[in-house]
Amino acid sequence: MSAPARRGGRGGRALLCAPLLALAAAVLALLAGPGLAEAAPEAHLLRVDPRASTVDGSPVLTTVLEVVQNKRLSDITRNCAALTGDANLDCVADAIEQPSALYSSFDFPEKNAIFSVTVDGTDLPAKFESKARWGDSAGQPGVGTAWLILIDAASSMGTRFDEAKAVASAFVNAMQPNDIVDVIFFNDRGVVEDSKWVSNKQTAAQAIGGVTRTYPTQGRTRPLFTIIKNAATDAFKELGNAGQGVPVPMHQAMVVLSNGSAGADPSSTAAASNLLRDYLTKGRFPENNDVLPKTPVPVISIWFPSRLVEEFTANAREFMEGMANTEIGGFFSVVRDGQQRRAANIVNAIRTRFNKMHIVKWRVSCVAPSITQTFKLAFINTDPPIAGDATFQNVPVGIDPTAWPLDIDREATDRAAKKDPLYPGGTVKIFGNFCWGGNTQRAEIYMVPKNQAAPQSLQGGNLEDAKKAQRTLIEGGMRGKAVTAGDSVVEFELPDTDKFLVGKGDQMTARLIVYDNQARRTSAVTADKILTLKAKEAPLPYLLIGGVTFGGVVIVLLLVSIFRGGGGRRRGAVAAAPPRPIVAGGGPAAPPYAPAPPPGDFGYGGGPMMPLPGGASRATLSGPAGIYTVHPGVEVRAGRDGATCMIALSEPRVSGTHASLKLEAGQLFVRDEGSNNGTYVNGQRTAAAVWTPVPPGASLRFGPVEFSVRLE
Repeated sequence: MSAPARRGGRGGRALLCAPLLALAAAVLALLAGPGLAEAAPEAHLLRVDPRASTVDGSPVLTTVLEVVQNKRLSDITRNCAALTGDANLDCVADAIEQPSALYSSFDFPEKNAIFSVTVDGTDLPAKFESKARWGDSAGQPGVGTAWLILIDAASSMGTRFDEAKAVASAFVNAMQPNDIVDVIFFNDRGVVEDSKWVSNKQTAAQAIGGVTRTYPTQGRTRPLFTIIKNAATDAFKELGNAGQGVPVPMHQAMVVLSNGSAGADPSSTAAASNLLRDYLTKGRFPENNDVLPKTPVPVISIWFPSRLVEEFTANAREFMEGMANTEIGGFFSVVRDGQQRRAANIVNAIRTRFNKMHIVKWRVSCVAPSITQTFKLAFINTDPPIAGDATFQNVPVGIDPTAWPLDIDREATDRAAKKDPLYPGGTVKIFGNFCWGGNTQRAEIYMVPKNQAAPQSLQGGNLEDAKKAQRTLIEGGMRGKAVTAGDSVVEFELPDTDKFLVGKGDQMTARLIVYDNQARRTSAVTADKILTLKAKEAPLPYLLIGGVTFGGVVIVLLLVSIFRGGGGRRRGAVAAAPPRPIVAGGGPAAPPYAPAPPPGDFGYGGGPMMPLPGGASRATLSGPAGIYTVHPGVEVRAGRDGATCMIALSEPRVSGTHASLKLEAGQLFVRDEGSNNGTYVNGQRTAAAVWTPVPPGASLRFGPVEFSVRLE
């Protein structure tokens, strides 16, 4: 058989097999299902920002994150594989620049999300506060991107240099109100021009237009990897020190506009670009950074092909493509000669993905006592399963743990104060989520003097300003003592002075700061956030006044009785007493014995006399559950919660904090704290939240647990 015939035979068999192969591929695709073509959905933390808490006085962390299902670049550009040359490049760019070509975005499932902070080896979950899409929050403070734009100004760029500047200008023109930008030009050896971080579009545009030509070549190779890495390190390390008038936004990105030419430089290969991508994804500048926050950086790599040796061209493309960390919002595309029109599509594709990011806020009650923190984001019971993010391990996020506000439940605290206003010498309950584990030695309270002003705001200040404000208020205030301290409520005795009372009548208030002396953290200190509660003047000591009045009445009655007896004799209104009989010894006989009035009778028509407790210095409770003593000046709790109750009762029908007792002016009082099974005095249930006197010898019962009361 001739050669042509043999070739035709092979071709015929190939044509015959092609439909079968296509059918088999289709069947496999149907069996595999569409889900296998894409990776599992992932959540990526792009920023953990604590700055808002310093201003607002609440322990709220702001996180910037995205939940996406990334797509394989090879799947997207598969149809371009049969093309070569410029047609291949155009096909790749067109495919990548399609809306959502590289990813599918997901909503943030807050009900299935767990965000935790590690404290003493334990992951403590935070409380979800709110969420919003990035694109819907552009006007909010801090919602912006710090754009680092690197422009290749080496002579090998040729005419592509002006096209690279045109793409850079498109990014600058699309800047939003809170965006900032740093425009850097580099040549064969390093950075040659740097605008530094600026927030003004015109300043950035002038920086781009100010470089009108490329720089001469200084050799056949250039360390492109090192140039880009050093430029990124310097710029993002300086980001926290951008200066006054240039607030640092919550997000960041880097744009590299280059032909990727490195010649035969061994450090600027495809493998090296992967290292560069990982370095920027980790967001630590430099790698051993232990002070500045971690800021993962999406890399937008735009390749401007130049006329190079063929193998250098392939290396340049691989290097530029390898830098793009598309998993966190990075992007790669190609701009050929005269195609600067692609700039609008590129900017739109990137902005669209950024706008789908989420701003999620969390209430974080406890933080580790160090400048480095560990945060984890995980998801449970989602369909499809979402991979979390545990990359924020022992990283600085800008938290000074001593300036992190305490988590005060302002609403519950305010309600309690309205029900029972603060007064000098009284007590106050502060509700919240505390980290002192019931240790009363850690909890302190400072009343702010009425003439001392709190700072209006800490906006624009640094963490040291916040700490200084805390110290100033603490040093000038009056300290109260913690009586009981739990994880959700702490009760303090207030100083016995009216210097912290502000206003008059129903408008009277008191300002205070809660302080954790071990973690050195306080509640809010700014004028609009400081804890301000309803107060009143100290009530008159009614029991003491009643006792004094009662004693005065007795004395007056006795004096009146004496006065009446003596006056009658003077007036002769009473007959003279009969002469006393003379007894042996010559003296008058004693008057006949008069029986004493019956016990409990004062002798002036009064009822049974109850023993006065005015001299009692302590009250003793005795019963099967034990013997307990109540001293003056100290409120004692009774209940099942051993951390807060001095009278700890293990009976399940007794509430956690069942009742309170105090000894005042020699009288024992009990107050039911809203218990389920009630507090009883001599078998009568007392009203909740009302101080009720307990007579000596009375029966006092907390639910089913009974005591007898003795005053001593």
